[in-house]
Amino acid sequence: MTARKGKDPCIVCNPEEAGSNEYCDKHREELHRLDHQYEALFRLVRTSRGRDHEAYNVFVQGACDPCGRILVTETDPENLFLTVLLSADLDLDVRIADYSAFGISRTYGDQLRERIRKEIIHSWYGNARACIDIFRTSFDNAQHWDIDPREDYSEEESPEVGGGGG
Repeated sequence: MTARKGKDPCIVCNPEEAGSNEYCDKHREELHRLDHQYEALFRLVRTSRGRDHEAYNVFVQGACDPCGRILVTETDPENLFLTVLLSADLDLDVRIADYSAFGISRTYGDQLRERIRKEIIHSWYGNARACIDIFRTSFDNAQHWDIDPREDYSEEESPEVGGGGG
């Protein structure tokens, strides 16, 4: 058995000889564990599902109240349109410090995007293409309205449709 002359190439412990994404066994395992830890940074809970739409609440790990909502619309069988409404105090550009030791720049936004990709786009819709718009909002005074179907109104209480003012 011959002894090794140097260390394995690794971005963390032997960066001079390492290419991008090269890790020794120890650091590859640590990175793998870190990925598992942060893949649960966001939790998506489906709140409704219809023929061509879905809605999800977004939770940050450990939080009881949602920090956002995702509205998914199927524009055709191979294309999705997602509207993401996030709390204004959630900064998606914040870097996750634990990844910097591995030479990786990863943010909260990266984690949310990956969660949406895996859990909504690829899980429910296979290989669909998706366009995603993200909006910031306040959820402090959220309201929910239920509208009765038109046939539930009697003739005298039926609301005026169209017409009006002149």
